[in-house]
Amino acid sequence: MVEPRRSRSAARVRRAPARGVSQPMIAVHERLDHLVESLGNNRVAELLEVSRSQPTRWRSGKEGISPANERRVTDLEYIIARLLQLFPKDLAETWLTSQNAHLGARPVDVLRLRGPAAVIQAVDAEAQGAYA
Repeated sequence: MVEPRRSRSAARVRRAPARGVSQPMIAVHERLDHLVESLGNNRVAELLEVSRSQPTRWRSGKEGISPANERRVTDLEYIIARLLQLFPKDLAETWLTSQNAHLGARPVDVLRLRGPAAVIQAVDAEAQGAYA
């Protein structure tokens, strides 16, 4: 008798890697968990520009994360983690969503349009006390 196939998304939820489930996928879910724990589900959805229910569906395994959203989760989680080393949560969120002289734009917009490199440089400049 052939066992029914488990859906790929159901195999990705917070457990040891099942056969056929890559370690990077689990890492993305851990990053998503960290983001939601740090900022809350609605704020994460807003920053990722997805529906408010999307992070919940990803975390529960009801829906898979697209490769583009995997990158966005990974980038956002890294930048938030770096900011939380410098600032309390509220100030980190404010920094991310306010005009930044070093970038000439809001860091969250630069992250969406150009990727994480410039935002990471701005975080580094902030950490070193350098201002544009």
